[in-house]
Parts: sequence; C-alpha cells; structure tokens
Amino acid sequence: MQTAALAEKSVVVAYGRDGFDAEALMAAVDALDLSHYIGFAYGSGFECQPQLLAALSEKLPLIGNSPDVVAAVKHPATFFAALTRLGIRHPDVCHALPQQHPHDYLIKSGGGCGGTHIRTASQLHPALAETDYYQRKIDGHSISLLFLANPHGVEAIGFNEQWSSPAAHAPYRYGGAVSNPVLTPGVQEQLLHAAQKLAREFGLTGLNSIDAIVATADADIAAATDSPLYVLEINPRLSATVGLYTMDLHTEDLHRDAALNLFELHVQACRNPHSQSERNLQQPDRQCNAHAIVYAAAALELAAPVPWPDWVTDMPACHEQAMIIPAGEPVCTVLASSADSEVAKKLAQGRVETMQSLLQLLNRAAGANAYRGTSALGL
Repeated sequence: MQTAALAEKSVVVAYGRDGFDAEALMAAVDALDLSHYIGFAYGSGFECQPQLLAALSEKLPLIGNSPDVVAAVKHPATFFAALTRLGIRHPDVCHALPQQHPHDYLIKSGGGCGGTHIRTASQLHPALAETDYYQRKIDGHSISLLFLANPHGVEAIGFNEQWSSPAAHAPYRYGGAVSNPVLTPGVQEQLLHAAQKLAREFGLTGLNSIDAIVATADADIAAATDSPLYVLEINPRLSATVGLYTMDLHTEDLHRDAALNLFELHVQACRNPHSQSERNLQQPDRQCNAHAIVYAAAALELAAPVPWPDWVTDMPACHEQAMIIPAGEPVCTVLASSADSEVAKKLAQGRVETMQSLLQLLNRAAGANAYRGTSALGL
C-alpha cells in the first residue's frame, strides 16, 4: 500500500518458489520508458536468478552487485571455499548427509532467501537438488551486519539481531530483526573483519549484509563474551534490515530524509565505486528499531476499510472487493522503537500477536458479511 502511494508507478509481477516470472518481469520493464530511469535497484528474489539480472543489465545499469558477483556469492561451493581459504569460521557443510547424527544438520538451498528454504535434515530425505547442501546446525543467536562496500573498503551501517517465525513447513522462516543489540567488541570485530575480507574477495559494492550465528547457550546475547562466531552467508543486495536505519525515533514511521540518504549512498557506491563517503551512517543515540513480519496463521479474507494501527507497514491494498491471503503468506510488518534492543524486540513481537488477534476478528467479520449477503439473495 505504501509503495503504491509513494511510487510514480507500481507493477505486480508473479513470484514463486523459483523466483520471479522472468518473462513477466521483462515484459513489465519493456513497457516502461527506460529513458526516465538511471538504473535498476534490486532487493531479494534474484539470488537464484542471476541470469535474469544479467538480462535486465542489458536494458538498464544495475544499481547493486553484478550478476557474476551475485552468482559467485550464492554458489555454496564457491562461497564456503572462500570462507575456508580466508580463515573465516563457518558451520561444516557437505553434499552427502553424515550417517551419524543426521538431525544435527540442516538442508539449505543456494540462492534461497527469507529462511523458507531451510529444513531439518533426516536420513529419509530424498536426494538433494543441485544447489542444495547440508550444513551443521549451530545453536545460538542470529546476528547480521549491514554494510556499505566499495573498492576502498567496508563501512559499517549497523549490527542487528534476527529471529525466526517458525511454521510447520518452514521452521526457520524469517520473523524479524532489531538494530543495535548489545554485542561485545569481540563479536563485532569478528563480523566486521569477515565482511571486509569477503567484500574484497568477491568485489562487493553498495549496501550488503552478512549473516552469522554467535554460538552460545546464554539467553542474553550481551553475555556472549568469548563465544565463537560462525558466518552463514552474504546477502549481496539490499536487505530487509535497511529499513531499521530509516525509521524516525518518535513517529516509528519511515523517515524519508534518512531513507533517501542511505539509498543515495547505495546508488553512489554502485555508480561511482571509487568515490569515498565521509559520512557516519551509524545512529548517534543508539536508537534500537525493530520490525517483525505478520504471517497469516490461516487463510484470511480482508476487505476495506481495515483499521491498521499506525505502527503497521507493508499492508496489502484492500479495496471494496475482499482480498484472500493464503495461510502462511506474509500480511504486513509491525514496527517498534526503544533505547533498549530487548524492549524493542519484545514490543515488536507483542505487536505481531496483537495483529494476529485483529486479523482473526476481521476475518470473522468478512465471513459474516459474506454470509449475510448470500442470505439476502436467497442463495
């Protein structure tokens, strides 16, 4: 809804398990007057389709990493070989499931995103797809670093803590994230050094993020003083955590100036990679912003007007005709802010529960209205 309101033009393109409908996306681009655009900025969804990025790059300059860089970073064998060569700790990976303790491993798909591609391994699982691999499961806290890369090096935007929203079909589905968690200097240094090495190794440019696990049994991530850090992956594109650094302290809304400044630096880094930024992008007051995804617990029927709270974003555009949202699909995003990351995280998670209750009430109301309508027609 917000995207459609702010954008000069918006087009919906089919997207499925294997990524974008390439033919539909190219047709949508061909329908535009490309002389009005400076380039194509992209987020998630292209990791498994670098060839689609390559086709798009023939029409518009890419504002982001090149298709070859994306393909290399998201190719499991290439990426984990680089980690080993660079001395960066990572969970054990393999293409054949070890006979002992098979449940200690996860199945991941190269090019997957959002955590929906991650499954628990078992001896009964069928043969892996070409891009799938097994990875040893590491218990601990999931963290990430959002950074800006250019040939001069890496500039840290901010550290984040992430969590999952488990579902029966996707036990590691992305749940949300909070900025500026309390991390020890040692943990921060490990993650920043890994980002620096990998940015140089793969030639990353613009905004990227690196995901890792801090292996600790402590419930409080701040207590993980000497815990080892295991790098999981690089997201070689604009990530969901960019939004954590464009939220206003008081309104919990997108702060347009901050959003434009951060995106502008991404554009500058990609279009003029040898220019250096002298701006400090980290928040000076340690503001902790959180977002969390609200998924449909069951199939939802929504119709306007929907009383969305002011801390909700990414809402579906409900019109007079009811909208059906299948079970398990994302419905909206909730936002929260605090000076304390744990408070912001718990507030966001609580707002997910509030929205789930509200959506159930709206779903019942939509069903009741539909029933009254059919009764009036004598059906």
